[in-house]
Amino acid sequence: MSKYKVMKEYKKSFEKTLEKIYTAKYKLFIINFILIIANNLFSESVTQDENNNNVEVTQAEEENNRTEDSQKSIINQTKKERGIEKMNFYIPVDEQNRFTTYGEIDYRQDKNIYKYTFGEGYLNLNRNWDFNYRIMREFQRYKTNESTNNDSNSWDNEVYFSRKNKNFKIGKREFGSNFALGVKHTENSTKITENTRDYKFYLSQKISTSFPSLGRGGTFMEYGITLNGVNGSIRNGYSVLGSIGSSTLIGYGFQWSNSIENEYMDYNNYEGNLRAKYETVLRWTYELGKYFAFSPEATFKAEKYFNYKIDNLSIESSAGTYLLYSQNFTDKFRVYGKAGPLFKYEKTKYGESEYKKSQLTGYAKVGVEYIF
Repeated sequence: MSKYKVMKEYKKSFEKTLEKIYTAKYKLFIINFILIIANNLFSESVTQDENNNNVEVTQAEEENNRTEDSQKSIINQTKKERGIEKMNFYIPVDEQNRFTTYGEIDYRQDKNIYKYTFGEGYLNLNRNWDFNYRIMREFQRYKTNESTNNDSNSWDNEVYFSRKNKNFKIGKREFGSNFALGVKHTENSTKITENTRDYKFYLSQKISTSFPSLGRGGTFMEYGITLNGVNGSIRNGYSVLGSIGSSTLIGYGFQWSNSIENEYMDYNNYEGNLRAKYETVLRWTYELGKYFAFSPEATFKAEKYFNYKIDNLSIESSAGTYLLYSQNFTDKFRVYGKAGPLFKYEKTKYGESEYKKSQLTGYAKVGVEYIF
């Protein structure tokens, strides 16, 4: 009885917390967030400020005959940082544009999942703004005749404009700031259900910083908040997403990443529900020469909807080993791949029903990348 009493009290406390969203305090927070976004959109470009500063500095250098090194330092301060992921590690590059296309297959005992990303990358518009995109198609195919009606086809697409803002300091710590506005499109269909199509139009603000002393290679952290207006397949509405992510270079080839998401949802069948998600990945990478690497990896993911009419929980974990491949055919064009066996465990609870499954699976990915 004490267990149910505690759960009842937790439910009441959680409902009171949700009600605070509509109080003046939280309305003021939303207004402040919108003002920050408006400032990002309509304030003078960072480029103009920096260009003016560069002109003044250049004039001063000409007058005072400053050294060439200081000129290079000024130029570097105004340049966007770019990089690619190559065999699990971030590699800085000078090129300002990126395009990649790749295919994936997830081979399981009961079904196969095929994914193809037609295009993913970014285009540099000017010193502050980028255009980003991802177009992805997924097919799920079951292996038993009884389940073929559950075969599904889906789209997962996203396009958005992002703006790099000026860095700022709080005390001695420096923070990066990025603003984005865009749209996400998800669509799914099966043989027995109607086609569902949702669009999320969003404004997002992210703040990032690094902690050099956490791990031999440091820790990168990012905090974000996103306001979504949803054109839903059942009911239009909105959601507010908050997220925290971290990536740590532990050392000796080890990497550890974590992400936490909390989303307040009021659209389609969600009526003031809170989605909570936690995901962690631990991997080790060992190079096997110039083009290959060996990478054991373990993952864990948990997701739950609170204040929902039906009790629910989803857990997924995996452990396996990948063979990584990456080869540059020119300075700008490369081919990459990833393949290996995985042991997966899944547990899903929805009301009175509960599903558990553990299986040996296989995963493979191959793609090409062009930077320019």
